[in-house]
Amino acid sequence: MGLFMAASQGDKTQSSDLRTWWASLFLLCAILGALFGLSFKTQETVIRRNLPSNSFATLAEQYRVLKDTVANDQRTIGYLQENTSKLETAGSSNTSQFKLLQDDLQHMRLLAGLTDVGGPGIEVVLNDSKKRFPDAPTAIQNLGIIHDNDINQCVNELKAAGAEAVSVNDQRLVSVSAVRCAGNTVLINNTPQAPPFIVRAIGDSSTLQEGLNLPGGFADGLSQMDPAMIKIIKSANLVIPAYDGSFLPRYAHSINATDSSNDQHTQN
Repeated sequence: MGLFMAASQGDKTQSSDLRTWWASLFLLCAILGALFGLSFKTQETVIRRNLPSNSFATLAEQYRVLKDTVANDQRTIGYLQENTSKLETAGSSNTSQFKLLQDDLQHMRLLAGLTDVGGPGIEVVLNDSKKRFPDAPTAIQNLGIIHDNDINQCVNELKAAGAEAVSVNDQRLVSVSAVRCAGNTVLINNTPQAPPFIVRAIGDSSTLQEGLNLPGGFADGLSQMDPAMIKIIKSANLVIPAYDGSFLPRYAHSINATDSSNDQHTQN
């Protein structure tokens, strides 16, 4: 009888330990499942919102871009400070000539994109599609995301239609501007940007709109994927800010006809 009771108590203890072990295992699996779910949701949010990746390669690239931008801006500031005093001194000697130079300088600044401008035009809003195709190939899913080549194509078609000034998310596009991807981020003038991308162009609004809406063109391609990815709005008065980045060349320099002739004789 005593042996039976001892065995019974041993079985109960073993059964209790087994239940405790299963409960601990279940709790551990639940915690791991929650962590995996949170990780998956976070990655999905990063992809959907086009947020910067936390990979070392992407962060290193962004650091390099920012470092180059700071160095260029410092050179520009030094150059402008040095030349401002020279121009002020030279201008005081001949007021009328200085006025002509100021007018020419202002005109050149306008053409170069260094002044705020206003006028009629259109606003193009580019945004990622909210449609999801989980079973589709990656190439098809990427069609629902606005990439740098989409922005460049939009800008090129606007320029071909006669746009006189263009900006993307208030970043003025000039001759040294670049729109490119760096990881999951789109850099415009080396500044990280995220959707929606608002492209503003000054010019004849009807002509600009027709240029984008050509059959088989940029807007047509996006609309076939998802009409909500592009919206075109006419405006009677748009304001586009000036370019505020570096404009100083490091390697290119101007040449005149004499220099060109001498170079040709040297080569011959």
